[in-house]
Amino acid sequence: MLRRLALVEPCKAQYLQVADVLREQIALGEYVEGQVLPSEAALVDLHAVSLMTIRRALAILREEGLVTTQRGRPARVRRRPDRRRFALEAGSRLISRMPTSDERAGLGIERGVPVLEIRRADGTVETLDAETVEVVVQPLRPQVVRGVASGRAHPAAAL
Repeated sequence: MLRRLALVEPCKAQYLQVADVLREQIALGEYVEGQVLPSEAALVDLHAVSLMTIRRALAILREEGLVTTQRGRPARVRRRPDRRRFALEAGSRLISRMPTSDERAGLGIERGVPVLEIRRADGTVETLDAETVEVVVQPLRPQVVRGVASGRAHPAAAL
C-alpha cells in the first residue's frame, strides 16, 4: 500500500525520511522480494519531493542491499540468497570488505554486497560472497575454556 511521506522530522533530510519509509514497507512485507517498487516519478508524486531526493533514497537502499536498480528500470526488492555453512579453520583470519569491480563481476554479486576474505594459516586466500555463507567457528576445547575462565591467559586469547 502506498503511503505519503509525513515529514515528521524537519531536521532530518528528506531523502533519509523517504529511505526510512521504503525500508519499513519492505520490512513489513508491503514490498516483497522480487517485487518492483513504484517508478521514480510515482515516488516523486507520492512523497511530494524532488527526483533527486528519490534517487538518493534509492541509492541508500541499494547500498544497504535491500533493492537493486538498473538504468531505465524501476527499483526492485532484492531476493535474499540461501546461505551455506562455512567452517573457519584454526589459525585462519576472516576479513569483511567491499569487493573490487573485478571481484564483484567474478562472483556475480551486486553493488553493496560485501565479500569475506579468508586468510588461512598456510597463506592461501579465498574470497566469498558474504550473503551466501554463514561462518561457523569450531568451539574451543574444554581446557582452553577453563584456562580463560580462570583468568590464565591462553595464547589464543591474545588474538
